[in-house]
Amino acid sequence: MKRFKSLWDRLLFRDKGIVPTKKLLSFYALFLLAIFILSLWQFSWLFLLIATLLIVSVLVIDAFLLPNKANIEVKRAMEKEIERYEKQKVVIHIQNHMSAPFIVRLKDELPASFSTTFPSNIDVPSNGKVEIPYEMLPELRGNYTIDRLFLRFQTKWGLWEKQITYSIPNEVKVIPNLSETKRYLASAQNYLLTEGIKIRKMKSGVGEFSKVRGYVVGDDPRKINWRQSAKLQEMMTNEYEPEHGKNITILLDCGRMMGVELEEGNRLEKSIEAAITLAAAALQNGDNVSVIAFSKEIKRVIPNGKGLDHLNTILQGVYDLQIDAQESNYALALQHAQSIQRKRSMILLFSDVQTFANEDYQLAYLKKLRKKHLFVTLGIQDLLLQEQIKIKPKNVLTTMEKGLAQKQYLNQKQVMNKWEKHGLPMLEAPAERLAVTSVSHYIDTLNRGLI
Repeated sequence: MKRFKSLWDRLLFRDKGIVPTKKLLSFYALFLLAIFILSLWQFSWLFLLIATLLIVSVLVIDAFLLPNKANIEVKRAMEKEIERYEKQKVVIHIQNHMSAPFIVRLKDELPASFSTTFPSNIDVPSNGKVEIPYEMLPELRGNYTIDRLFLRFQTKWGLWEKQITYSIPNEVKVIPNLSETKRYLASAQNYLLTEGIKIRKMKSGVGEFSKVRGYVVGDDPRKINWRQSAKLQEMMTNEYEPEHGKNITILLDCGRMMGVELEEGNRLEKSIEAAITLAAAALQNGDNVSVIAFSKEIKRVIPNGKGLDHLNTILQGVYDLQIDAQESNYALALQHAQSIQRKRSMILLFSDVQTFANEDYQLAYLKKLRKKHLFVTLGIQDLLLQEQIKIKPKNVLTTMEKGLAQKQYLNQKQVMNKWEKHGLPMLEAPAERLAVTSVSHYIDTLNRGLI
């Protein structure tokens, strides 16, 4: 019964079977052409029978030489965690236990959000091993299982192609792109300066003592270390750095408006990447970081943690966050943030600034929140609106579009200015600069001793 089921599956080509190649179809077409030409003259039926038997024999021998699943050992090697929009190398190991070489082409059962090009016509030596690498590019975060691997084998004659399916389950996590985070951790100062942002100097006497260094032009004379200067016969000055151990709370909006598509991904994708970079900056500085993801309800809470090891905890907690087709409940998120953060902290909300700013009922609550915590809203600029403002009017229609865009932009600025007057700054930046904008604002806030 099992043997019959295997033959029936092969007949229906359920992930296994034998198919003719282009070479076989070409040879068959030439054979038919030769028979047709010979049919124009008288020829022996015995000759036709012998020729047909020879061709059938060659086909049977070629099919018989194809490998069985038991003779081919296959393994897949790949990383368990890969970054979104980062090419990842996958290696297929094939061990041939037969004395005959083969030609193979493969196809992996990748999720639809993965793009790749599979190699083809790879030689597999007799009683030997071969490694077949290919690259894949994941485009959506999440947890995936890559299971079935389809291999098609040919002999050197290449008349038939046999497909063998292997089940090799591999769990893989597609995490947010960490290129911005790596750039910051490699050199924090260069990361900010290359973006055209300068860190302001701290107030005199603010921060923790860091070290004594040589005095340079422009240093505050009040910071000169006279005792050390007398010892070394050289002018020395004290250097301070922001105090460590501050509390940073990151709020991630996963509501409907965060699903707006950008050139790469959507608003939530870029907000998560910026939030991770900000968390890395705070953790490297010795501060405590907590993360709350929300939409209509609280989706994920990562409690306070310290040290760069906590960055992996944050990453594992937010890597699979998805958009909800619901409006965000900002009041619930802010109340929850206050409930878990009793001490003074810096609360940074990654959201759609315009949606949040136009909800005036939040303003009264945030005025009270501002007395204890420092609150900042960060969002991504509307590129379409900016493009409409920059267009040159060519006719009545484009003139009206430009005028409406300018009016909308001015209204947005008025609302944002109203919030900033109450000590509730709102920052908007292009998607590619959201991370550096959030980090620079955090560093500037620390250097000015505001928290």
